Amino acid sequence: MKKILFLLSTFFLINSYAETTGFPDEYYDMRATIKKQDYFFDYLYPYIEHANKKILKNREFILKMRLDKHFSRRIENIERLSLLAKRYRVDNIYDYKKLLLRVNIVPPSLALAQAAVESGWGTSRFVREGNNLFGHWTYGKNGEKGMIPLNRDPNATHMVRIFDSFENSIYSYMLNLNRTNAYTSFRMLRSHFQEMRKKLSGLVLSQTLINYSQIKERYLKILKIVIQSNNLEEYDEKFYKNLKKDKNEIWDSLKI
Repeated sequence: MKKILFLLSTFFLINSYAETTGFPDEYYDMRATIKKQDYFFDYLYPYIEHANKKILKNREFILKMRLDKHFSRRIENIERLSLLAKRYRVDNIYDYKKLLLRVNIVPPSLALAQAAVESGWGTSRFVREGNNLFGHWTYGKNGEKGMIPLNRDPNATHMVRIFDSFENSIYSYMLNLNRTNAYTSFRMLRSHFQEMRKKLSGLVLSQTLINYSQIKERYLKILKIVIQSNNLEEYDEKFYKNLKKDKNEIWDSLKI
């Protein structure tokens, strides 16, 4: 019964704010305290868990395509694999090694820390008006909407992307880490952890993201401080604990 109530509360949380921007008003009314920081992390965590589980469902599908010859011959499954390969920028749809390297989770502690840093704890204009938690840019291609930064260089053409929901912002963030060449070292270290059958450490993996910010090494130090000072790896443990409760193939797809 408790599990059903948890799932229902997570479902309604994710869907109730699908068409709004920013955090609830009560968050912005709070004073800058540890309680407000906890609210920030607790509010975003269900979105992050949901996004990771969606990735793991696709990872499970890829593993089945690799191992089950009958399953892999179905036209609808080949089409689904082709779409995944295109989304993750893998040229050969049967390059399962590369697909599995990219279709993989992001530790909640890392996602939460980057959301806090990139969004100014949810106070930035890009969060409040565009649900953009991670500072993603756009050039308006493929129908993407954006807003112009106030201090943008006159010759620049980029905009800060507008998302319909936090959920979509988090999906885009994870896709960015999973397919962009700048984060190859992140993906390789993540794979190494899993090959050793170890749980992912958001703290350790955060130190591979030197290309995420123009401030380079300073950015890595900031992420480390945010993760450690807020005990964010407790959210990683919570994630793995919740996965284990599911008792299905998703857990096996992580090789731990």
